[in-house]
Amino acid sequence: MGGRDVEKVILVRYSEIGLKGKNRSFFEKRLIDNIIKIAEAPRVNKRYGRLVIRLENKNENDILPKLNYVFGIQNVSVAYSVPHDFEQIKEISLELAREMFENGARTFKVETKKSFKKFPMGSYKISAEVGSYILKNIPGISVDVHNPEFKIGIEIKEVETFIFSNKISMSGGLPVGVAGKGLLLLSGGIDSPVAGWYMLKRGVDVNSITFLSPPYTSEKSVRKILDLAQKLSMYSPDIFKCWIVPFTEVQTYIKNNAPDEYSLILQRRSMMRIANKLARKIKAKALITGENLGQVASQTLTNLHSIEDASKLPVLRPLIGFDKIEIIDKAKEIGTYDISILPYIDSCVAFAPKRPATKSSLKEIEKIEQSLLELEELESIVYEKIEKYTFIHGMLQNKSEG
Repeated sequence: MGGRDVEKVILVRYSEIGLKGKNRSFFEKRLIDNIIKIAEAPRVNKRYGRLVIRLENKNENDILPKLNYVFGIQNVSVAYSVPHDFEQIKEISLELAREMFENGARTFKVETKKSFKKFPMGSYKISAEVGSYILKNIPGISVDVHNPEFKIGIEIKEVETFIFSNKISMSGGLPVGVAGKGLLLLSGGIDSPVAGWYMLKRGVDVNSITFLSPPYTSEKSVRKILDLAQKLSMYSPDIFKCWIVPFTEVQTYIKNNAPDEYSLILQRRSMMRIANKLARKIKAKALITGENLGQVASQTLTNLHSIEDASKLPVLRPLIGFDKIEIIDKAKEIGTYDISILPYIDSCVAFAPKRPATKSSLKEIEKIEQSLLELEELESIVYEKIEKYTFIHGMLQNKSEG
């Protein structure tokens, strides 16, 4: 579509950020930064209540798919920016309507929003005249104000007018980075990657820690964890760090020296202490788990209490009240399900007790731990063997120790 001063752009809308009052500019700035980093947008302008991606020499189809990974966006439109020239507004609206008509749509509605008060026409009159112009020039098309097959949207802002014919839904939420940093206990199961996704959606800058049990867990288990981390890293605007702890020495010691029914709770408490140590190092303010109330023996209220007591940081459980089907559906949607069901075990499966306790007494658990004289030292030993993998937007960068 040509014409004087006509520019194709991507119009970005958000919802929750608009409620942030005095902090709104902070959220908008973070969202703009994330769009530039993740979607590789050339330039982003701020218009009140909207962000505008200037395509410059890029094709919108190179940017649109990547916007699905930018939390904080409610929906977007490929739009045309035009001056405050009503004849141009009518012509661009007609061209968009003609495209939709040629693709089979037969009914439409024009919706106008006007924040530029100096524009000489009201919103209702603009919609009515543009609608009449389309009806006059496209035989066979008709208006349906209640259930149209498509809408022509016109937004008249202070600097420019935007015209578009559809809205593409995105992931919503808050921009990653506005809510601080959290450390995800990432297992190879279905739940924890989904928990990480939900915390990213709430604006948390997520990194992950995983506990594996070589040689009981293989290199395929490592690959599985890295594939899950890779999926999550696509939503992060900055470096996503994934740490893997070789946990076997701790587990073996607990297995050989503690009551079997409590061994899983003791292992989880040990994981909490090690995760806290890493979290302090990276300045994370909370741990994140995929725990779901009542799903397995370790996730009863008493056992969750016994496990969380070992953490000095808050433990966030975004899936605590979800049905399993809801979790599976989300895992399929975000692309982690097929990885999670690969038959490569994690550390908890490798050392699972035959009859795990469904109820635990914190005093009893602490008494057992006091008898495990080598536990603290072994936790320090496995922590020193931790390996770090870094990702940038889905690409594995490197592996290092510590």
